[in-house]
Amino acid sequence: MYISTYGGLRQNPILYRSLAGTLGEPPPSPAIQEFLNEVRKRPQNFRQLLLTITFHPAPANSLTFVKQRFTFGKLTKYLIDEILFSGSSDAEIIDNLRRIRDEFRKRDGRFRQQIEAELKLRNEMIKVAGELGPQKLRPFLIEPLLPPTGVIDDSSLCKLARNFAQMRLPRDLAQRIINSEASEAQLTNLGRFLRRYAEVLQTKDPFFKALVEEERKHRQLKQEQEKKQQLEEKRKIKQPRRRRP
Repeated sequence: MYISTYGGLRQNPILYRSLAGTLGEPPPSPAIQEFLNEVRKRPQNFRQLLLTITFHPAPANSLTFVKQRFTFGKLTKYLIDEILFSGSSDAEIIDNLRRIRDEFRKRDGRFRQQIEAELKLRNEMIKVAGELGPQKLRPFLIEPLLPPTGVIDDSSLCKLARNFAQMRLPRDLAQRIINSEASEAQLTNLGRFLRRYAEVLQTKDPFFKALVEEERKHRQLKQEQEKKQQLEEKRKIKQPRRRRP
């Protein structure tokens, strides 16, 4: 088996296996088994999915995985819905997909080359982004530290990274990332890199730390003003209208 790392794909001596499966959860439902059989028979039709589970840091949360649909009998289903309703483990499904990917990778030279190309693209993307330095990265580093909801998810990091790639990376590199079949995975990795860069920079750069704190206070003040305005509007609505004499 192979696992994806920033350094490359390396051999993993431990077979992928979900912890949930060892605790007595049911095996994949007949519908999921049929889906996996279809992927095994025609993996070339599921290249984006197979690339996503290879390069995405949390493939079960990716839009590619969540929006994956398949036909079972006469019904078209979302894979994630079938997993939830059947009580199956998404980790076990992804493990099965990884095994299918490895089989496909061994026998298909073009797919093997595509994985290698995506790996090189990811390494180049992270290297070029890191070499830009704090000054050029700074406008994109505050948002990962101050998300509106308190937690920034991979979807938000993916959008942040897309904007960053289009505005800061060389045009050719940005275009290759966006046009990649594994674009969501690549951008999520880039977004996570930006978040980690921001976390480290905050501990090492007093100027950036002060900048983050200033922005935090500004946003808190803005939220307080908005709440005050909303309460005032509600108060005006509740006030009874005066009758004319």
